[in-house]
Amino acid sequence: MSRRPIVSDTVTWEFNATYLAASGERVPLPTSLRYDPVDPVAITMSMWVTDQRAVVWTFARRLFVDGSRRCAGLGDVRIRPLVRDRRRVLLVELTSPGGHALIELPANRVNDFIAHTYDLLPASAEDAVVERDLELRVLKGHTRS
Repeated sequence: MSRRPIVSDTVTWEFNATYLAASGERVPLPTSLRYDPVDPVAITMSMWVTDQRAVVWTFARRLFVDGSRRCAGLGDVRIRPLVRDRRRVLLVELTSPGGHALIELPANRVNDFIAHTYDLLPASAEDAVVERDLELRVLKGHTRS
């Protein structure tokens, strides 16, 4: 029997991001990042566009690590570091059939959040959690299709 990490702490951090409108306007955007070690490779970002409605995207945790150092991502999501008004930010570019958005995130908050997720579950333990999930699905008669 192999030893597998037991993890259960879900972490959510809230902060203000900035939506960069096509008009050049900079709009404050209440945002949260959420990490659940049950899905160890994913980070969920919720951006509250109204008091009642959030736009939710899920990213690979590694994308934030790579994007904090250099331009990273392909297709619908790209992240890159930059300095604006002497502040380090991460520029997140989101593309979907419904539109295109540029979001600035405070780099220090995102980097602290990501570091905290690796404290909860190191990258070296991700495979064990994913493997355990697959084993449970097989035992329950569910397989990925």
